[in-house]
Amino acid sequence: MTEFHKEIVGLNPAEDAYGNNISDTYFGFGGGYDIIEREDGHFTLNGDSNAYMESYEDWSSIQKEASTLVKGKVLDIGCGGGKHSIHFQEQGLDIIGMDNSPLALKVCRARGLKQSLLCDVSHLNDEIIRDLDTIFMWGNNLGLLQNPSLARSFFTKCKTMCKPGAKILVETLDPFGKAFFMEDDKQYIAGNILDGRLGGQIRVRVRYRHFVTPWKDYLFVSKNELNQILEGTGWKVSKTYDDSEIDQYIAVLEQI
Repeated sequence: MTEFHKEIVGLNPAEDAYGNNISDTYFGFGGGYDIIEREDGHFTLNGDSNAYMESYEDWSSIQKEASTLVKGKVLDIGCGGGKHSIHFQEQGLDIIGMDNSPLALKVCRARGLKQSLLCDVSHLNDEIIRDLDTIFMWGNNLGLLQNPSLARSFFTKCKTMCKPGAKILVETLDPFGKAFFMEDDKQYIAGNILDGRLGGQIRVRVRYRHFVTPWKDYLFVSKNELNQILEGTGWKVSKTYDDSEIDQYIAVLEQI
């Protein structure tokens, strides 16, 4: 496989919180948990940094099930430490790992990933990459689309980046489901709806040590909301893989 490493746009060093966490873990300088700070003051821990590099055996059941659909030329959006990209590369797939974290991609390359792209979803287009058979956004990385407008624009652009018959696999949590059970979660979601936003359009930033990402929306959607977002984009949901314990799902999108 030909090596491919391209840089379009990414976080600056002071902003690369999760990249520093992944890097510290991989190169033996520490590591641990990312802190997710929501705009209302709610803090959560975002899985330890080893989770960005875990092996196939430790993937979720729905990721294992959906992995059979990952074929051909593949783009892994939000690849983190490369846990999915490197596995599929080892399976012989032509896969590119994409992230906006320079340090996360540095770790991916150190682990042997042959193709990487420093970019975010708002800058991605068919001048950068095309002829894709599969795009996947796992680990709730549908959230990187931020809001319905950017999501519709992204899916519309995917038509020109993908071959006929290509699939997009997106993972998210239902914001009205079991994962958002705390009272302040419910109040935040209700407030979003009153403000004309989607309930799961959550404004957050990531902290690790003294590194802090910019404030951005991170999007969680119900199945009905995903169907509404996809209207007019040329894509439809053909199937879902469901984790009923936390109301998490991977939706398989096919071209109309």
